[in-house]
Amino acid sequence: MRTGFIGIMNNPAKGMNSHSAGWNNVVRELIDPESEILTESNDWNEFDVLIINHGVNFKPGSYNVIGGIGEEVFVRINKLIDFIKLGGKVSAIDGFNINEFIEKRKLNIDFVFNITQIDLPKKDKLIMGDSHSISIWPDNSYELSRNDGKTLFGFLKNPVKADWYYFGNIDIRFHLCRQKDPLAATIELVTKYIELCKKYNAKATCLLPIEMEDRKIPNSGKYKGENFHGSRNLRLSLVHIFNRYLMSSGIEVHKWPNEWYDNIEFYQNEVMEPKQSVHIRPKYYASKLKQREQLNLF
Repeated sequence: MRTGFIGIMNNPAKGMNSHSAGWNNVVRELIDPESEILTESNDWNEFDVLIINHGVNFKPGSYNVIGGIGEEVFVRINKLIDFIKLGGKVSAIDGFNINEFIEKRKLNIDFVFNITQIDLPKKDKLIMGDSHSISIWPDNSYELSRNDGKTLFGFLKNPVKADWYYFGNIDIRFHLCRQKDPLAATIELVTKYIELCKKYNAKATCLLPIEMEDRKIPNSGKYKGENFHGSRNLRLSLVHIFNRYLMSSGIEVHKWPNEWYDNIEFYQNEVMEPKQSVHIRPKYYASKLKQREQLNLF
């Protein structure tokens, strides 16, 4: 049975420089590693199952299309109608409601079919974190709980058991420098984090370097209109303190390459997603770095 992933508002990203593509690949691997990410140029009728997944930037109920509704949107909807009429099965994993989309955008299309909403499969092991957690997902033996915009401070108020955590970058970017004593606040936060990891025998992830302050950030990545709060030097100092506490805690920790911290130009220009983003490119995800290390052994 052949499975394809599609989008209606936009085609799912699949490039190795795109954070959204990183998520799409996780979804694809968890559901069917042999599946494919399709565009309107593909023959959808060659597949048995189509799953709608627009990527990390789509929020259920929000149907704004960058650049407006173009002809390609109508092409995709009509291809979907033809696919269903020929007996193909369709579901959505991102909460996309095509009938609601057609109604809200006042599209002159008669779509009379129901699309099932599905969830990612459950696994024995769980990764939990904010939007950066995509970058540490190792393989389909792990379920991934992505909590975009969630701070470590907020998570620790009502923690959930997991096998691997990745929180804290948002706290450094926006919140810890607002505290009366940022250093003390950081130590208190990471200490509680370590306690949680020890309680559940969970792995943690080191925080990323701090990029240069002139890097543009999309509005979706800002907080109270700010790209960050606090000087770069202070935030960088807090990152090193946070990571040092993790590394000396005795828990298992994923550490990013030293080169990223030592050569910020390389990190910002090569490792981070191009254009406006706070995330890293999929080709630098933890699993890809591990593959490179293994290749270097021979």
